[in-house]
Amino acid sequence: MRISTAVPFEQLRSLLASPATTSPVTKAQDLIQILPPSKVCTVCLNFDPYLASKKGDSDQHKPWAETEYRIPAGTPVGKITIEKSKYLIDAVKGGCFYCSMVQSAVGAVCPGWEKEGSYIHIFLALNLPVVVRLEFGVISTLPIGREAAEGLFRVELPVDHDLNFVITVGSASDTSKSAVDVEIYRPRLAADQSTIGDIALSAVVPYLGFAEDIPRRVGDKRCLTFIQGQLSRCLNEHNCWARKSLPFLPDRVIWIEANNPSRIQLIEPKSVRAIYLALSYCWGSVNSDTYLTDASTYEARKAGMRLDDLPPLFQDIIECARALGIEYIWIDRLCIIQQDDDDFNKQAPKMGEIYGNATVTIAAASASSEMDRILVERDRKWSPFDISMTVNGIGALKLQCRRRSHPLGKEDTGGDYGKVSTRAWIWQERLLAERTMFFTPSALKFECHCHSVWEGFDQGVTGHSWSAQLEIISHSSWTSLVEEFTRRDITRPSDRLPAMDSVMKRIQKSTGWTPLWGLWEDMLVESLGWEAQLPERHGMHSCRMNPGHYAPTWSWASVDGPISYISTKPSNVSSQIDPFTYDLDCRKVKATPPGSITVASYLVPIELNVIVERNEPSEGNSIEHEEFTYDYVVKGSNRVGPEDATLKPDVVLKPWSGKISGQLISTVVRVPYGETPPKTSWTGTCHCLLVGKTKRRCLVLYLGRSLENPGAWERIGMVDGISPTIFSMSQRQIIDIF
Repeated sequence: MRISTAVPFEQLRSLLASPATTSPVTKAQDLIQILPPSKVCTVCLNFDPYLASKKGDSDQHKPWAETEYRIPAGTPVGKITIEKSKYLIDAVKGGCFYCSMVQSAVGAVCPGWEKEGSYIHIFLALNLPVVVRLEFGVISTLPIGREAAEGLFRVELPVDHDLNFVITVGSASDTSKSAVDVEIYRPRLAADQSTIGDIALSAVVPYLGFAEDIPRRVGDKRCLTFIQGQLSRCLNEHNCWARKSLPFLPDRVIWIEANNPSRIQLIEPKSVRAIYLALSYCWGSVNSDTYLTDASTYEARKAGMRLDDLPPLFQDIIECARALGIEYIWIDRLCIIQQDDDDFNKQAPKMGEIYGNATVTIAAASASSEMDRILVERDRKWSPFDISMTVNGIGALKLQCRRRSHPLGKEDTGGDYGKVSTRAWIWQERLLAERTMFFTPSALKFECHCHSVWEGFDQGVTGHSWSAQLEIISHSSWTSLVEEFTRRDITRPSDRLPAMDSVMKRIQKSTGWTPLWGLWEDMLVESLGWEAQLPERHGMHSCRMNPGHYAPTWSWASVDGPISYISTKPSNVSSQIDPFTYDLDCRKVKATPPGSITVASYLVPIELNVIVERNEPSEGNSIEHEEFTYDYVVKGSNRVGPEDATLKPDVVLKPWSGKISGQLISTVVRVPYGETPPKTSWTGTCHCLLVGKTKRRCLVLYLGRSLENPGAWERIGMVDGISPTIFSMSQRQIIDIF
């Protein structure tokens, strides 16, 4: 550090140790000046976001802090990658003050981390906490030249534009170890808790932001203050689905200030306006002892419910509502008559109104079922640690660090809050809710349609709102929402479309778009380019067939599992120099079941060679649990030049031969639900339908003959990257796809 003083250090010590409220700050600043080191550490850049924005990792995407926070335009933001943690440790040995902070912070949260191979990312932004991400394993960057990139990916890049491949390999000792995010910050102290020395030493970290304390117990009064403050701010300052009067209560609600001994009962209000609270949570298993409302308990619930009889989560929700002064709550398990399809079919379409009209929705993210409480003591791993850095003998710089309450980079894709982030119905509830208070294991989070705020944020620091997407929806953002939705679990595959029905109705109301089997009729051609998400293991399938016909094959809802629209979202660089154009023309849509579309485009036959290999049974598995891998290689009958392509199947496929309407047909079909997939390699004929293309690549759908609708086709998969030459000798045809 560079330190200059007007008097000897010994005379300053008493002044620096005195409270900031009793001694004039200007006097200390006149007597001592502390500046950061003049030499910049090449490893951490002295936590300087200005330097990091110029010398750190270049990124064509939106800077990390702009994605994570709502910050002023032009705020300096940077990211530093330390490819070997050894480089950081060597810098500490060389005397780097800031690298020492990183080592201390990571060591506090993850003791013994230096013993394993690891690498580090440091995220810097002006006036925000420094975020350190510790990754276990090895990282290396492999540059790929322009010509090689064009050959590998069939994309045309601008001159002097290369690609970098970042290759990561997990820890050799434990490949399951996930990254650890640690934030380093200045604690926000009251004036009577800080000294003149604390103020003087803050010049050592001029860019480091503040953060606030997070209570250890969720039931702490400070938690209630946080909730009340965020609700009040939104209600008084925002226009989140603004209305001029109180909303009508749902058809059934739980009244928690009822005129009976228990004060709790199920009521059916008629045209009553009042504020109410809704619950979003994960259901546990249902058995004969599960507390719910059904035909046998309906009258008893209306007569009254004892607090002690309710599941622990419901008890905590009532306590929260009463603390907030809210008399009515809505819980689906109690307010919808269970095991009654008629009542479910009546209430499910009203989810948009129910969650949209609630004053606040509590998302029980820290509970895995209604048997877990949310007003609990938090795990100690979320507690902060003090970092005391001695500065040239004149005092200690007081900082804090803690495991970050939410993983960096997850918020803009919906966040990761535990089990609630894995359920499809909760995806809809969050998008429809006017305001949501998340009770996560690490901290509370408030989200409305204007912003999001976590406990522990500094004053005035807010994040973006994931649920606000419905207000500024585009087809691109819709496909991202669908990707997130299909990654989530759902108990009954038949509920997949009903679980997003209310969201689509709200979008329809604001845009005029027409829903069509989970897609939009107004952008149908653009919606067809979905594919089964790349499986974790090569040769496996990430999607499965549904047990029933829930959607036509051209809709992603025809299969159960995660899907992706990555092939319809080309990079900005390639799309500018080699734009994508659609060739498929939709002529007719029949929305009623089973659902069909009539399209015109180029169609060519394809020979499909499927290599099936049996995996050796893993230890403990018998022959009954044997697994197979599948490689799908296609070759066009009129193909010119390029190598064979690999089909991306929607689900497991099989060959089929037989007569349809008296005509002998040989085709490829999806393996029906419950049927054993092929165990030996096979060859079959399918067809390739052109959707759109660039100069170098095509987006195509693979089709097989429909066994249920003679003369029509069904989708079996897709591919992106095949050469346009495959269609050079074909002509446009008009076909029906079911």
